[in-house]
Amino acid sequence: MASTNKTANLGLNAWLGTDHPTRSDFVSDNSIIDSVVGSHTKNSEIHLTSDEKLRVSAPVQITQHLGTGTSSATISFDFPPKFVIVQKKNSVSVVHEATGDVINGGVVVSGYGGTKGLSLTGSSLVLSYSASMSDGFRANLNESGGQYIIIAFR
Repeated sequence: MASTNKTANLGLNAWLGTDHPTRSDFVSDNSIIDSVVGSHTKNSEIHLTSDEKLRVSAPVQITQHLGTGTSSATISFDFPPKFVIVQKKNSVSVVHEATGDVINGGVVVSGYGGTKGLSLTGSSLVLSYSASMSDGFRANLNESGGQYIIIAFR
């Protein structure tokens, strides 16, 4: 026999000492619990997905790069970043010279592009380097011996 009293939230049996529980009472309670807990845990409105949990717990990957002097260097990340910041240590981002601008740092956004000399495709960032000016700028993002800080955001 079902209980005389029910719990306030789920309506589960709250038997009194005089009640006589039956197997069907327990089965009914278990079905209610399974339904409520199941719909709660599957609710993506209140729970984070695995990707969202990573963005919260590890939102950035910070790395350093020692320039090689080649025309480009590729940096690979553990994930496809949405936004990347690159900066040559002890340098301003852009140096204005008489013949053009020297790019020592910048940003790049997935799907939108960014600062000249930087490109981002999937989980790969390409840093460019040129020893001479071209169209009024020179990418200085892989200078031999240059030290670069790179911050990639999920």
